[in-house]
Amino acid sequence: MSNASVTSVPDIGSKAPDFELPDISMKMHKLSDYIGRKIVLAFFPAAESPVCSTEMCTFRDSLDELKEHGAQVIGISIDGPFANKIFTENRHLNFPILSDYKHEVINKYGIVMKDLASLKDYNAAKRSIFIIDGNGKVQYRWISDNPMIEPNYQEIKHVIKNSKN
Repeated sequence: MSNASVTSVPDIGSKAPDFELPDISMKMHKLSDYIGRKIVLAFFPAAESPVCSTEMCTFRDSLDELKEHGAQVIGISIDGPFANKIFTENRHLNFPILSDYKHEVINKYGIVMKDLASLKDYNAAKRSIFIIDGNGKVQYRWISDNPMIEPNYQEIKHVIKNSKN
């Protein structure tokens, strides 16, 4: 694990911390590359786990509707690009799945879940949603301490539909 310092969760209205992470093809993505679009950052604990699969497939199935309102979904986990590739292919995901394999971004966003599934020192992302506006500011955040809880998809759609940019 990296020595990235843990920060607090970004406040609503604050600038979202930028990052650079690889996708399943090792292509690097920066949050700042998406400036001008609404972003749904969906952090999930573990590729191919039941709740994560349900969540990412729900985003897959609603992607066209979100795109109609100018939004891009980006999934992020601590799983490596190879595991994320299998997950993406198995679930036919149609948006970027990025690998925070060094745990830097989950630290930047203050969403580290310690000891996932009671595995000592296996730290993953808390299931979290951040909606970032076209100016790079946090418009919405939802964070669960319980990895079995899914986000409120209707609330996410509502925020996307009603945000200005």
